[in-house]
Amino acid sequence: MNPVKRKQYILSQLSLKGEISVQDLADELNVTSETIRRDLSILEKEGEIIKIHGGAMKKKSVSEGSFEQRLELNRDEKMILARYAAGLISEHDTLYIDSCSTTLLFSGLLPVVAFTVFTNSALIADKIASQNALAKVYVLGGEYSHEFRANLGAKTLNEIDHLYADFAFVGAGGISGDGILVKSVEEGMIAQKMLEKSKQKIILADSSKFGQQGILKIAEIAGIDKIICDDKWQKVHEFRDIYPEKVVIVT
Repeated sequence: MNPVKRKQYILSQLSLKGEISVQDLADELNVTSETIRRDLSILEKEGEIIKIHGGAMKKKSVSEGSFEQRLELNRDEKMILARYAAGLISEHDTLYIDSCSTTLLFSGLLPVVAFTVFTNSALIADKIASQNALAKVYVLGGEYSHEFRANLGAKTLNEIDHLYADFAFVGAGGISGDGILVKSVEEGMIAQKMLEKSKQKIILADSSKFGQQGILKIAEIAGIDKIICDDKWQKVHEFRDIYPEKVVIVT
């Protein structure tokens, strides 16, 4: 079986099973484990799969997993872009930070200076307050969602409607030609409102999100000031070629 057909087979099996081992693929395709590992590395670079220890997992099954799973997914890449984003903050800035795995990492890297944060995440609020006595941290009210570790709903939206900020830092479930997308309507409405009420609109997204779709568009790419990402997957370079003034690739 040639490499193209092998990759098609791997993707079809992941679509059916969610994840599969290197050894199972090698046995089924009658090739060596090294051949399968090379195929998986290529598919990961193309943004088609997520490599895990001893095998691979389809992207959807991870990106829509638990909060803890999302926090660990592409953690190194998220830390790189989060550290860069944290460097944008100066004394007396006012920030919106939504609730997602990347913004949680970002919140732990903020400088120890006086600034103000509005967030719907108690985890993020506690992370900042425990590290920085100079920061003023406000937790937006609303109905608590254990799934998203955040306050959501009409009350949260109403509070955001009356508060303005210098920056909004929000995550994304997908970035495509259609815009900035998320996979949850409830979370997306919060992120959308935070962006509306901020001067600088910043998207924090690891490169696996590029080319992915979602169910709610929270912004047009033209309406975003910066999309901060890593360079692990090739699609980010394609987007930067189209939007050179928007896409910031951090290495």
